[in-house]
Order: sequence, then C-alpha cells, then structure tokens
Amino acid sequence: MNILITNDDGIHSKGLWALVKSVMSLGKVTVVAPDRDQSGVGMAMTLQTVVRARELDPSPVDGVTAYAIQGTPADCVIIGLESLLDKPPDILISGINEGANLGMDIMVSGTVGAAFQGYFRGIPSIAISVASINNVRFEEAGRTAKSLAKTILNYQENKNLLLC
Repeated sequence: MNILITNDDGIHSKGLWALVKSVMSLGKVTVVAPDRDQSGVGMAMTLQTVVRARELDPSPVDGVTAYAIQGTPADCVIIGLESLLDKPPDILISGINEGANLGMDIMVSGTVGAAFQGYFRGIPSIAISVASINNVRFEEAGRTAKSLAKTILNYQENKNLLLC
C-alpha cells in the first residue's frame, strides 16, 4: 500500500510525524507537506508564483521520503500526485492537526483542504485533528487514523471517500 501524508501545520510539526509513525506499518509512506505553517488557507492553491519542492535529507523517520513544499496544503497534494509520486497513493491522510476542525472551521482548514484535493482526484482521503492545543495526545489520534486507514484500504468500495 502507498500512503501520502500531508498537513497544514508544516513539515516539522509533531502531529505530522506522529501520524507517520502510526501508519507506516501499513505500507510505503511519502510525506509532502508545507515548509511552514499554512493553517487557515482552506483549499487555496498558489497560482502566481513558482512553488518549489525540497526533499528532506535525512528524513525525520527512517524509510520515509519527505518533501517540504513552498506552498499550501493543496499545493502539496497536487505536486505530490502530479510530480513526486510514481503512481497515485492508495490513501491520503492529512494531519494530525493541532486543534479541532469542527463546524464552520472545516471551510478554512488547510488540513481539510488537502484531503479534499485527494478526494477530488478519486483517492480515499482522511483529515484528522485533535481537539486540543494543550497537552496534545497525538498518539491516540494516530491510532484512530491507522484504524480508519486499515478499514478503508480493506474495503474496496470506498474509493471515493472523504472523512473529516
């Protein structure tokens, strides 16, 4: 299984790497995430400037290829799918976002915006967040993401699915 992971909190966020560690036993993980915090940009794409990608060497997690993108979470998914990955992933997971994406917040969430980009391209996609900013427990959210991903990957009828 091939898994694409992104977020809106940036390539160095704790939630991103907790997610990677949680799901890497499911298959080959590639991370394509913004080079800085891009919270609140929704599905925005960069249109008027060049968007650059830089491979992290070494990756923070052995065996995981990771790219930092000078753009939005949506840019990360688009560039990952169109330029960086050899083939489409079996699933896209965006997060783990620090703070809740609930109610109207999902309209501006970069975490959710990235998941929408996968969904629009027929890739089962998950946006996962934690409803906390203090004493954040990423491990629990990571276990939830892994359980959801396993269910989706084992159920072939979920090809056009978005979970937020």
